Amino acid sequence: MTAWPKVLALALLLTASACVSAGNQAITETGVVSKIAVGKSTRADVAALLGYPLSATHKSPALGEVTWHYYDATSYPNATAFMPLAKGFTQNLNEYTRVLSVTFNKKGTVKSLEQEQIPLPAQQVSPSGKTG
Repeated sequence: MTAWPKVLALALLLTASACVSAGNQAITETGVVSKIAVGKSTRADVAALLGYPLSATHKSPALGEVTWHYYDATSYPNATAFMPLAKGFTQNLNEYTRVLSVTFNKKGTVKSLEQEQIPLPAQQVSPSGKTG
């Protein structure tokens, strides 16, 4: 029996266990986000569930609307990240950011929720090791 099946199994095991996440992981939990009710939940309710946001924008100052933005970024390696010859020529990480935007009306009640997942672009690596 050759060593390749063992190496592949080890690479897959390391890939599955080497995930890094930063930000507000609560926004990835359906049970938490589903507790936010449009038209009912208030700023205090959202802050109690998710904490205060990393950023906020005022979409319509005349209408008194504000949007809170919560982020969670996750990176996990591809199997090629563990192969010395391949990792210099391929993308080694899959990365994406999840964003939850909660818009409040003038009274401080949730007007809308928007969730999106943004994949980060892969960096191209040249044989010299330069990214671009």
